[in-house]
Amino acid sequence: MERRFLDFMELAPRSGKPRTRGLTTVVEQGHAITWLREMLEMWGEYVDTAKLTPNSLHAPWNSVEKKVKLYRDHKVGVGADDPIFAIAYYQGKADQLLRTLQELGFTNVQIDTQHINLGEGGNPKKAREDELRYMAMARELGFTIDGEVGLKTPEGDLARAGNGLLNVEAIVAEMQRLLGTGCEHVYLESRVIRDAIGDYGEREAGTEQIRRIVKAVGQDKVFIEITGQLPFDTRMCHRFWAVRNFGPEVNMGGGGSIDEVRYIEAIRRGNTFVNGPSRSTSKLWIKSLAKNQGKAAEEWWKEEYPIDPSLPKARSSE
Repeated sequence: MERRFLDFMELAPRSGKPRTRGLTTVVEQGHAITWLREMLEMWGEYVDTAKLTPNSLHAPWNSVEKKVKLYRDHKVGVGADDPIFAIAYYQGKADQLLRTLQELGFTNVQIDTQHINLGEGGNPKKAREDELRYMAMARELGFTIDGEVGLKTPEGDLARAGNGLLNVEAIVAEMQRLLGTGCEHVYLESRVIRDAIGDYGEREAGTEQIRRIVKAVGQDKVFIEITGQLPFDTRMCHRFWAVRNFGPEVNMGGGGSIDEVRYIEAIRRGNTFVNGPSRSTSKLWIKSLAKNQGKAAEEWWKEEYPIDPSLPKARSSE
């Protein structure tokens, strides 16, 4: 890593590459390769994986190939999002997809054989058998496999129990099943998290449920997903919420672009403003620094941050 700006000043500690915890996943947004090169020169040290979504299927092959190499040159893994696998699977081309991704230098895949709920018209037994077969194939090809629990919409989602609560037992069981089939990590769907904790992390009941899930499965195995489709303030608050509850080495991923890594890393270090559900400062590391004569507490993220439930309601009406 190049010399950091004002490196005579200490920052909150963070693990370095290759990381096994505190991982950050971003989404490849289709920006020009020259822009991406400069972003990686600035922030590549803090990005662990870039995930390609189906949007990339509309791009020139050569451009994507160059981007994969660029990411890999900066020690950033490259993954394919689950809808990409689902499209190939429904067309009977999953084998070809996995082999092609390996040849291109991809490192991560999501295996999804039930991306669309076909109800009575589906064959869940065959889908589950195919899932195991393709996971085995992906492992043989050297991929890191990522799983996901929860749906983007409430209908048919076993992760949701209604009224903003989660089906903790079902989520834990599915995460453990996916890990047992060969997944390295499991994402908890961003919209499920939002239903549970609110826009600002103000709902304590949902927060406690997610704490139980992470404890049962293992923090290093769980990714807190924070989609780029959420409003900016909500994305920031969810990132801050993740650090407050699980520390700076929490795994965070989702739909955020690489240009938001500067915010993510600053939140992990406790030195930036977040427009959150409290009248207290969000700069918890600096707060701890001030309270302890220039030496922050080891678990500085546990500094007091009292929630004011009236603030989110007031802001939503502004």
